[in-house]
Amino acid sequence: MRSNKRRIAGFCIIRVDADKWASAPYRDEIFALIDEGIGGIGVFSGTLEASIEMIDELQLRANGRLLVAADHEFGLPMRISEGGIAFPRAMALGQTLPGITQHVAKSIAKEQRAMGVHWNWAPVADVNSDPQNPVINTRSFGSDVAVVTQHVEAFVKGLQDHGVMACLKHAPGHGDTTVDSHEDLPTLSVDLDALRERELVPFHAGIRAGAGSIMMGHLQMTALDAELPASLSAEVVGNIVRKELAFDGLVVTDALDMGAITKNYSSGEAATLAFKAGCDAILMPADTNKAIDALVEATERGEISEDRLEASERRWAVVRDRYLQPRSTEPIDQSTHAMIALKSADGAIRLKGDVDLLPILDKRQVAAFAVVNEVDTESATTWFHYLAQATELNIDFGFIDGTIEERDLQGLMEGVVDAELVIFAFFGKAVSQNTHIPGFDRVPAIMDALSHGKKRAIVACGSPYGIETLNADMYLYTYSDTVPSLAASVLRLIGRNPE
Repeated sequence: MRSNKRRIAGFCIIRVDADKWASAPYRDEIFALIDEGIGGIGVFSGTLEASIEMIDELQLRANGRLLVAADHEFGLPMRISEGGIAFPRAMALGQTLPGITQHVAKSIAKEQRAMGVHWNWAPVADVNSDPQNPVINTRSFGSDVAVVTQHVEAFVKGLQDHGVMACLKHAPGHGDTTVDSHEDLPTLSVDLDALRERELVPFHAGIRAGAGSIMMGHLQMTALDAELPASLSAEVVGNIVRKELAFDGLVVTDALDMGAITKNYSSGEAATLAFKAGCDAILMPADTNKAIDALVEATERGEISEDRLEASERRWAVVRDRYLQPRSTEPIDQSTHAMIALKSADGAIRLKGDVDLLPILDKRQVAAFAVVNEVDTESATTWFHYLAQATELNIDFGFIDGTIEERDLQGLMEGVVDAELVIFAFFGKAVSQNTHIPGFDRVPAIMDALSHGKKRAIVACGSPYGIETLNADMYLYTYSDTVPSLAASVLRLIGRNPE
């Protein structure tokens, strides 16, 4: 018979990073938790090759019982530093047909299975109803409930029909918030009628499609529980997820090492509250050992009943029976996946304004500026690289933000005096710890100075929000900042279709 501690450890999921795996102390720490009986691992940073080797080694240590999860919303490159194909972000897919989304999810699932991953923490089922949302934004399929619902259902089917469990997140809905839960606790200030008419609709659809899991968001649903965040609230997990949504699958917390939790609860308190609330899987507590010890003590005090333990064990068993399969050895046709990604990205692009400005190959000289913050310079550099490769024009490139000094601005103005068209590419995605473009209030005046008397185009390489407040003759929206979306925007600028 298993010890009580080992039984409790089986409900916990820890983070593992292949780029730390060469460190003996790090490996020993992870091995110790595996030996305690940890139920699963969440795979984060490292190359694909190193991650596969690490997963195989951990499964060997655990006798193949580990449920392997990963945050691959737009494919392996969301977490993997080298390897796998990036696909467009959800908001871009929301501009296409649900069948395309299902095809993308199928491709992601095949790559995950080849990596040894059984569980994708996707799709995002949040309706991005607040343009100022700092953490969801382009990770959502959009702001229209019907669109989000159709694509959530398609993504779930694409994953699960090909052997990877989907995860609807972040219940009861993280779209109408203005605080990043990685940093602090957001508030969802909607009444129950609005919750049912908007936030919960995509979750209902995902459940109907067969989603095996739901992730609880670290957000305060004041109409339901004025004290505890949804991830720790019996009111939200029990009455909304279990009863109203009638969901009997695996419920997992969002990561318990996020600021919304660690600023307000110890690891032990958070884990205990989450499990008592009805969560089956305790994800990445800041201190796993303290979380396990606190759960053991709560069990021994009778705060957690035998029936409650058995209910979660049953759900874990169902998941393992269906998804815990050996790593797939089926070859991945990366060329085909890359073309699926590019065509999906191209299908998402929307043009507004004077489309006769395209193709830019008709121009003698073009100037292109990336409006960025430090977080997005890599994406901007990639975009410039694609643009330079795709054209033989005399194109002047430059990075700008609102802090540029006047003498530098004058130099740029002199350099683009012969340009017939000035392109401003905006790079921004809603991810944890992203920042706004420095000095943004000054950006419109800088754009006016650089494009004075010339045609002006804006390329939104990421979030579409706020772009319409900037004056331009033409707008190109990608709704995604991933590699295929950057490439698709360049192809559209030069008048070529993906081939």
